[in-house]
Amino acid sequence: MKITLAELAELTDSRLEGDGNYIVEGAASVEDAGPADVAFLENQKYCAKAAASAAGALFLKEEDAAAVVGGPKNRLYTESPKWGYARVLEKIYNEKWPKEAVEISPKADIHHEARFGPGVTVGPFTVIKRRTLIGDRTRISAQCYIGYNVRIGKDCVIHPQVVINDFCQIGDRTVIHSGTVIGGEGYGYAIDMKTGRHRKVHQVGRVVIEEDVEIGSNATIDRAVTGETVIGSGTKIDNLVQIGHNCRLGKNNLLVSQVGLAGSTTTGNQVTLAGQAGVAGHLTIGDGAIITAQTGVMGDVAPKAILFGSPARPHREAMKLQAVLSKLPDMYSFFKKAKAMLAKEDAHA
Repeated sequence: MKITLAELAELTDSRLEGDGNYIVEGAASVEDAGPADVAFLENQKYCAKAAASAAGALFLKEEDAAAVVGGPKNRLYTESPKWGYARVLEKIYNEKWPKEAVEISPKADIHHEARFGPGVTVGPFTVIKRRTLIGDRTRISAQCYIGYNVRIGKDCVIHPQVVINDFCQIGDRTVIHSGTVIGGEGYGYAIDMKTGRHRKVHQVGRVVIEEDVEIGSNATIDRAVTGETVIGSGTKIDNLVQIGHNCRLGKNNLLVSQVGLAGSTTTGNQVTLAGQAGVAGHLTIGDGAIITAQTGVMGDVAPKAILFGSPARPHREAMKLQAVLSKLPDMYSFFKKAKAMLAKEDAHA
């Protein structure tokens, strides 16, 4: 990438302070950036590092300018430095990883009843079953499996070794990363009361993923027992996330790595589930709720609640309990001494 700071300011809707003809070629952190790189500052605790940075240019907020004494002379002021930086990364990405040529590999196994829109790309050793429809300009990489009667929208990107099972529906502009399985059979068994054995309950529903969803690598989204497992539009799912059958996620949710949702969980809009959070089945999580890392949710969650701990508690209450727990050794030691003193007094009485 080569871009002048004047062009970069226009691209990111930033106010430039410095040399508009200065050329940057890459992006890096404030610690690692050199004269040809652009960096960003969004957290004030890194002001000292930004002041010592050798970056050619720095994205930052207007109110942080005085806190960065020295450092890069070329500055790009914006309300969201991280977003400005992200636009640079997008430009680098598009130039470094150009799109594949539009072609359907002769090594792909495509049923003659499958139908594609214009501009679809299919990589080698991909299997696409009959009656599947794939929208315009969607790119399907190598070694994918697309089942029977699947619907994939426009401008989607399906990375290598993704599995999309029968009847599933993928909305426009969805990105699915390698190793993810959409529409696998969920975890369902009924106990035979006579023998105690577990009998398989087959899942005959499907998965519906709405528009602008991104799903990381090695995630699994199980199809419904009956009906649909639904992922709302704009939701972003990290690597190694498990979503059980009949879950219904709202719009613009964030699910961080190793989150697990048991079957029939429902979430509202703008819900955040941080790393390794676990949610029991048949629960409802309200709009805007935040479930912090490693929290175990055992009951319904109110809108905008912030929960922590296992079992989950309101965040402030959980922090108070953690503070008390850290003092337990001292409290126990004091209790033992007080008990010994009372015993001596009783002996002398």
